[in-house]
Amino acid sequence: MPRKKKYKTGIVLSGGGTRGFAHLGVLQALNDNGIFPDIVSGVSAGAIVGSMYCDGKKPGKILNLLTKHKIFNYLHLRVPTQGLVEMSGFEKRLKGNLEVEFFEDLEIPLMVFAVDLNSAKLVKFDKGDLVTAVKASSSIPVLFPPVKIDNIYYSDGGIIENFPIEPLEDICEEIIGVNVNPIGYEKNFSNLFKIAERTFHISIRTRIIERKDRCSIFIEPQSLDEYGLMNLSSGNEIYKLGYKEAIKVLKEKNRLKK
Repeated sequence: MPRKKKYKTGIVLSGGGTRGFAHLGVLQALNDNGIFPDIVSGVSAGAIVGSMYCDGKKPGKILNLLTKHKIFNYLHLRVPTQGLVEMSGFEKRLKGNLEVEFFEDLEIPLMVFAVDLNSAKLVKFDKGDLVTAVKASSSIPVLFPPVKIDNIYYSDGGIIENFPIEPLEDICEEIIGVNVNPIGYEKNFSNLFKIAERTFHISIRTRIIERKDRCSIFIEPQSLDEYGLMNLSSGNEIYKLGYKEAIKVLKEKNRLKK
């Protein structure tokens, strides 16, 4: 008889900039249908959403905090040295919207991932200071400066792994995977950032495709490829796309609540 695993349901939340609003729509659809993740593994945007969800906040409440309260407006342009945008205001705002300071005090266990730039290794954070780890996991190279923790510089975990499923595989009975970076046809390459964004998504695509079949439920809203990584004005639209796609997949899996 197989040994019972520690958690019934784990969820993987990919990175994806402001496409991460779709994670909230997915979580709302899951909750509406009686599915409540017992542990979250997130990177970058998935780390931000995961921190607030694991803090006990409802997806709709998080959407409100990230849009109406304009938490991303606390990113400030800076003279380029290590990054184009300063995150100190964002860090302060995120901290003000969380009830806890440390991973250990979250209502739901959370793991977030960042890249150790010094050693070129992926590092898991699941203990200690929460906001600093989330900030490190979300620090997109060039756009944001790396985050220094104990004399080590960290950047966005998606550089190495944008879909951190492996830590959940031995401890969860089922895994729900959410990827907010679909690859569709793209005709617009009007600026350098667009080219860099597209190249990054292509580079990580193969790893995500290889891992999707290891999920009990895999959700990837296709229309998200119309939205850029920093499309700050479309949070509600992106949320709805996540919700709609999750309902579609749950229906296909016969998991809609009767």
